[in-house]
Amino acid sequence: MSRNTKLIFIVLTVFLLSMAASGCCHLKNDCEKPSLDLSEELAVTATVEAIDYDTRHVTLKGPKGNSMTFYVDEEAYNFKEVEVGDLLDIQYHASIAINLEKGSGQDPTLVSGGAMTRAPEGQKPEGKVYNVISVRAIVEDIDYENRTVDLKGPRGNVFTVEVDESVENFKNIKKGDEVSAKYTEAVAITVRPADKK
Repeated sequence: MSRNTKLIFIVLTVFLLSMAASGCCHLKNDCEKPSLDLSEELAVTATVEAIDYDTRHVTLKGPKGNSMTFYVDEEAYNFKEVEVGDLLDIQYHASIAINLEKGSGQDPTLVSGGAMTRAPEGQKPEGKVYNVISVRAIVEDIDYENRTVDLKGPRGNVFTVEVDESVENFKNIKKGDEVSAKYTEAVAITVRPADKK
């Protein structure tokens, strides 16, 4: 099983375990079928403290004063444009949308994709990368008494998920329902000259 497939099944499991605890139900008709939308954004700026162009190592000082040294791969063709004192801005965004919907009769699916952009050669390094993973699993069976749901994944594998007692709308999950999840992750990195004072 690929890393992406394992990740999505972990997310689906967490979703079913935490539907009520999250307090995120965004559907009409008194939350007939649960859904969950979560996102996280982080931004940090580090200062380039030292560079060794021969060994391709750069030392960055974080906003709290901590320093770390990193190896920069040959694919970073604009590495020689980085100078001591430059600022490195990193933005990270991750989101997941999970919905439990009435079954459409379609088979479980797993689709992933992504893209990357980079600054042209000769400029300060800059780049963006994103990945999107979408999966649809089918509810194969429900044990209302023991609060478990069997989900069939895209490769035909069936796994059992225990659903927490706090999930009030558990009774609304039916055999044949579809659990759809879309996970998006994006990172943007920009190197810029230090602010003039």
